[in-house]
Amino acid sequence: MREPQVQLKGNGEDTVTILVYMNGSDLESDDGSATADLAEMIGAGSSSKVNLLVETLGTKKWQKKYGISSKETQIHKVDKNGLTLVRDGMGQLDCTKAETLADFIKWGTTNYPADRYILLFWNHGGGPVYGFGVDQYQDEYESLTIDEMQKALAASGVYFDFIGMDCCIMSSLELCCALYDYCDYLILSEDFEPGIGWSYTPWLKKLYSDTSIPTTQLGKVIVDSMVGANTSGGYEDDSILALLDVGCTKLLYTAWTDFAYANEDALLGTNYSRPVTPRGKAMKKGFFSDWFDLLGTDDYSLSEYYITDILEVAGSIESDESNALKAALDQTIIYLNSSGDSENLTGISVSLPYGDRDFYNSLKTIYKNSGIDADYIAWLEKFTTADGYSDFYDYDNWDDDWSGWDSYDAYEDWDWDEWDYYDNSSYWESDDWGWEDSYFDSWTFGDWLDWAEAWGEELFYDDYDYGYDDWY
Repeated sequence: MREPQVQLKGNGEDTVTILVYMNGSDLESDDGSATADLAEMIGAGSSSKVNLLVETLGTKKWQKKYGISSKETQIHKVDKNGLTLVRDGMGQLDCTKAETLADFIKWGTTNYPADRYILLFWNHGGGPVYGFGVDQYQDEYESLTIDEMQKALAASGVYFDFIGMDCCIMSSLELCCALYDYCDYLILSEDFEPGIGWSYTPWLKKLYSDTSIPTTQLGKVIVDSMVGANTSGGYEDDSILALLDVGCTKLLYTAWTDFAYANEDALLGTNYSRPVTPRGKAMKKGFFSDWFDLLGTDDYSLSEYYITDILEVAGSIESDESNALKAALDQTIIYLNSSGDSENLTGISVSLPYGDRDFYNSLKTIYKNSGIDADYIAWLEKFTTADGYSDFYDYDNWDDDWSGWDSYDAYEDWDWDEWDYYDNSSYWESDDWGWEDSYFDSWTFGDWLDWAEAWGEELFYDDYDYGYDDWY
């Protein structure tokens, strides 16, 4: 496990720059949700030691309250005067491009250097495959995927104290892998977020009062205030938010793959995706977007995004590897709060592409570009088909008496020396292991010729009939 890299001065002496990547989209144009959260930020006041920068983009209709332009991307600073424009003339930038995010980070940290950097994403979320953001000025199918986030962060050269996402279903092991080199902590929701999303005033006030507050304490305020805002004052929206230690990513990844490979038959035999009612910040992507629009309904669920709660699976499949996985989760999830266990979510997920070849093809490219283990990516292909399982595509076939974290004792003192983990590859034997940039650097044209020769005449299909009936 890696120790936190951001070292604070302490005693309230730290300076802080917060970057809010606020893509308003339909959440702003339809409901004014972005403006409402800006009001919360302004309502917290300000501090001479904290620079709160907000880049506004991606919506065709900003509310008039703060004079934000709908015609171009702008950067604003929350200060004692409210909201002050600090950069314009940028044109209408695309929030789904890595270059846009990288430019915001570099400009913000160059002009407002600090001891401590925080990055927040504000908009729709679609999980580790569909990613972040629906920009109303761009193709509705485009989004900022996790490999593009990684690219932007790498280009910026900035390391963050924490990265938070005020959007749906982004709390995943895959995102932790992609952002491992760029932050100490992540604050993420495993569920569909309600439209209210995060509550900004309480935690900003806490930070203004002590700019050296440890992230473990500040994160607790963020989590509790978000869940509290969505379950009080007449609101009854289910919500969950978790503070994750990114330094535990390699441990959790090893424990998950160890468990998954050992229990392959059980995972393939049942669809462990969970149906959950969608809420305000859910992203409808690809095929599902067209389907739901056609039906005139928003009745879709986590199963369409193949979100599988890691702890729930670990607790539902009895095996020697389960306890190590639970212990790794216990180390990774520093703090968690939710409106209850009604949705059976416990903080962090993985995506298993049950029965969906198109989803897997998207996953494969994004995960590879993120540097996730090629062997694991190849293994996931097994979930696109499973001969012999009649209920493979049935999202509702799995039912148990799951009761969440409350059904487990703490695993902080679990004896790791007793863990005889499955040695999947040489990566785990190396102290300097890292996410690889490419898995095909050693591939040569000579290799391809050898492969082609092995195919012989079968390699050429010039006369193949691509008619629908034959191909199908």
